[in-house]
Amino acid sequence: MIYELAEGEANYPQLISDLDADDRPIGWAALSGAYATEPGKLVAVSDSAFAEAAIYTIDATATPARITAKTVITRNRQPAQKLDLEGITGDGEGGFWLASEGDTAKLTPHALFHVNAEGEIEEEIAFPAELLAGETRSGAEGIAKVGDTLWIAIQREWKDDEKGFVKLVGYNTATEEWSAVRYPLETAAEGAWVGLSEISLHGDYVYLIERDNQIADKARLKAVYRVPVADLSGAELDSDLPTVSKELVRDLLPDLAAQDGYIVDKVESLAIDSDGKAYVITDNDGVDDSSGETMFWTFGIE
Repeated sequence: MIYELAEGEANYPQLISDLDADDRPIGWAALSGAYATEPGKLVAVSDSAFAEAAIYTIDATATPARITAKTVITRNRQPAQKLDLEGITGDGEGGFWLASEGDTAKLTPHALFHVNAEGEIEEEIAFPAELLAGETRSGAEGIAKVGDTLWIAIQREWKDDEKGFVKLVGYNTATEEWSAVRYPLETAAEGAWVGLSEISLHGDYVYLIERDNQIADKARLKAVYRVPVADLSGAELDSDLPTVSKELVRDLLPDLAAQDGYIVDKVESLAIDSDGKAYVITDNDGVDDSSGETMFWTFGIE
């Protein structure tokens, strides 16, 4: 990217951080999932770019939006290890449910984590054996709570999935039962793949980010789709899964192109507040093999 110093309102950066207790900027990068706690206020998580996973509090009413606090995820009051957080949602009691993308080669489990407001892990739910039988590296990429059920978006096809279909996996926190439905992906261009990056609840729908893994003029798909909550009637994991219907809500490519830089790859966070305002954040991969921009923008949900 090339930047120009000019008069007027800057269009970048779109997200900055406040100072911490030591008067140093709160360090952050690799934001990979978000959730709206109230109108204009978000929490977001960082992925495995950092050894210490964290929850970041964001004031989205400011321009640019501001990270106002960082809460490190802890286990037994020590920074938790082996987390690759890709999704966050509220538990309705002041805490959060987190979705971690597993990597068996690195001994990182595919799992859900229930944390309190201080970030301490109170419960860990491993994916069941019948689900893990088909696991790949491309696991959980978002989480949303619908009633008692947590719905987890699996990024790409697992070994037991038909090509072009991924799972939305449900975990009922009351009954501890697992279920799933199938989500139909758009067709990928030659040499690319398409997958899910987020799931967020608003009204009678869950909203998902579906994207390809391409940048700049090769990018063909960065979009928000929605699925009726009524379609989330999951079947047992080892059964013939029902397929949900989906509807295009917003093509994000024009939003990305409007930044006047090249179109980035990882549109990974979508939070929708109770006023119907959607917030989109890109993951800069901790600037590893990335030019480092984090894009943050909003639009309205009807």
